Amino acid sequence: MTGAAIARKVGCNPRNVYNVLGRWLGDNTDDDLRKYQESQADVFDSLAMRMLGSITPDKLEKGKLMELTTGAAILIDKARLVRGQATGINVTVLMDVVEAIRNRGQSAANPQPISAPSTLEGKP
Repeated sequence: MTGAAIARKVGCNPRNVYNVLGRWLGDNTDDDLRKYQESQADVFDSLAMRMLGSITPDKLEKGKLMELTTGAAILIDKARLVRGQATGINVTVLMDVVEAIRNRGQSAANPQPISAPSTLEGKP
């Protein structure tokens, strides 16, 4: 859609459209923006990979990995969202975990270890 068409659609001066687009795009072209939008999920995955790859033993010892792992998790989630993939927690797995915790707490005198939920073992 051209700047003039956008201006007609929203009811403003075409110059205003070009000014706003210029501020948003900076030195990039409309084509640059479209290419970025098409590969946005890959960009997010690449950044997440770099964040996780930057975790060093020193950062682990100092406890400075929270920002990196949180940032990577958000980027992974956003990449999945852009691709139209599920981003939520699998409810069945969550319910298996809740059941395992309940079973563990049923008898304080006879505690039971938590086993892997059936959905994680590949069982339906």
